[in-house]
Amino acid sequence: MNDVHQIIEQLSPADASAILHALATSDEALSSRIAEMALARIQQVDVEEVAAALYDELETLEVEEVWERAGRKRHGYVETGEVAYQMIEAALTPFLADLARYQKLGLRDEANRMCEGLLLGFYRFEHESTSKFKDWAPDAPISFAGTVLTAWRTGSPTTGDSQALKAFVTEALGGWDAYLIRKWDVDER
Repeated sequence: MNDVHQIIEQLSPADASAILHALATSDEALSSRIAEMALARIQQVDVEEVAAALYDELETLEVEEVWERAGRKRHGYVETGEVAYQMIEAALTPFLADLARYQKLGLRDEANRMCEGLLLGFYRFEHESTSKFKDWAPDAPISFAGTVLTAWRTGSPTTGDSQALKAFVTEALGGWDAYLIRKWDVDER
């Protein structure tokens, strides 16, 4: 017989999910414990960690990949800036999925911290990164910060959440506050 921990480590995410669902369905007490453990795990959202994770993802984007993917293609020409935006969008997608998950679960505080972390990650990428990749999409960080803000707003934040995020933007994202708050006001209409 194999070690139970070794077996668990070899499960695919789909297998693990199916087994977890089967366990939760089979026992009400176990179901409650699973939900409790799951919430404890996903409620650990740290603004600095989110910012660092996004920043690291953006730093791994290579300008050489932009050059490889841009240019004349079978169905027309693809601009380098368009490729760079697509690459940033792909890096952002899993983070936005996490944000949506928090919103769907009604975890407003976690969604708020996730949003702040993503905004801060883009801000730091624009102001601190020396990546050559950044030159191919110079307006991308603030543009994608607007995308994050729009995604966060789909979760119907409270007035208090909105005020707190506006204060965060003003305090932590100097120079971006005018753009983001103007975008905010346009989105509210």
